[in-house]
Amino acid sequence: MARLNFKEFELPLDVAGRNKKTGDARESLANVIYQNIGGIRAHALALKIYKSEGWEEYTDDEVALIRQATEKYCLPPFIDGLQAQLDKGKDTDNTKKEEQ
Repeated sequence: MARLNFKEFELPLDVAGRNKKTGDARESLANVIYQNIGGIRAHALALKIYKSEGWEEYTDDEVALIRQATEKYCLPPFIDGLQAQLDKGKDTDNTKKEEQ
């Protein structure tokens, strides 16, 4: 399980990661999955991401589909932003504090 927030997604703007931009990545990521990954699970995941309202729980299978889509169809800054959230999501206390 992982907690991810695509509504307030932090994207690094340089390779060093010092400059970042926060934005709503829900529709963009949902479309990448919807248009490029086959199967009903991918369809359900695309809708889950699109309708999400902040920090959400994602199963290991869902995270695997998200990784598959981003690693194949997204630019490196998005991949790095996703990895940063996955790393941050490992510490549940941090994500709970951020929600408040």
